[in-house]
Amino acid sequence: MKTSKIVLGLVFGLALTAQTNAQGLLDGFTPKKGDLSVTASYTSSNYEKFYAGKTKMDAVPAHNEIDQNIYSLYAKYGITNKLSVVLNAPYISAEGNGIADPFNGTSKQDGFQDISVGLKYNAYTFDFDKLNLDVITGLSVDIPTGYEANGILSLGNNTFSTNLTAGLHLQNNDGLFATFLNSYQFKGDADNTSGGADFDVPNAYYATTKIGYASSFIYVEGWLDYLASTDGVDISDATFGGNFPETKVEYTRLGATIYKNIIPELGASVGVSSVIDGRNIGKSTNFSVGLTYNLNI
Repeated sequence: MKTSKIVLGLVFGLALTAQTNAQGLLDGFTPKKGDLSVTASYTSSNYEKFYAGKTKMDAVPAHNEIDQNIYSLYAKYGITNKLSVVLNAPYISAEGNGIADPFNGTSKQDGFQDISVGLKYNAYTFDFDKLNLDVITGLSVDIPTGYEANGILSLGNNTFSTNLTAGLHLQNNDGLFATFLNSYQFKGDADNTSGGADFDVPNAYYATTKIGYASSFIYVEGWLDYLASTDGVDISDATFGGNFPETKVEYTRLGATIYKNIIPELGASVGVSSVIDGRNIGKSTNFSVGLTYNLNI
């Protein structure tokens, strides 16, 4: 089955937010050898409701409401017709609308979050009469950039993570597709910049499901993400002690993306997503726009 070029430059979710990876680094579509796509995107994120443990609070502790601006650069390149490499570098600016964070005294943080690099391999393709089924495998790493990890406004956990991914991508001759990917994230310790023992960041399980339509005219998808830490503590627990990187994070996020070519080499995308349930996380709503440049080298 021939995959249209419109698909090759897509970034699903468009950016990584400060608290949740808005869809994983890897997707179900495999670029051809030499195909390169580069996407620059902007995401506006806001939340005032916050899950302390599983209890939904009407305001974020201390900050009341948090606004995030996320600027992301994403690239994908086909090393072979089965093997591709991806890169994502998000820059995040986060600001609270209340008092300063009682744990680190800040009301605003900005900087690069984790730099993510991954390899995706199309392990096998089952060719049926009117559709293809691809078996997808992947390995990626998240490299922290040294930001302050222990606070409500922190850009992330500031820990090195190794992520193993496997899943399926099904697409028929009419352009309808479905993707199912599952990942296990092995996380290291996070530096405690205030002194004391390093933070024990819990590992996590991540899954995403995407259903949509891809053609040379337009690309549309709806997606559902789920992440759950394997252990950790709740912010509402007496044992919490203000160690944010050690919290047990869980969320379910629902979103949609539309992509359209402007010219054959350049396309534009818009996206929206929202956390519909969570644990120790903000109930955020995100709006994203992006520009993608496609070429063959």
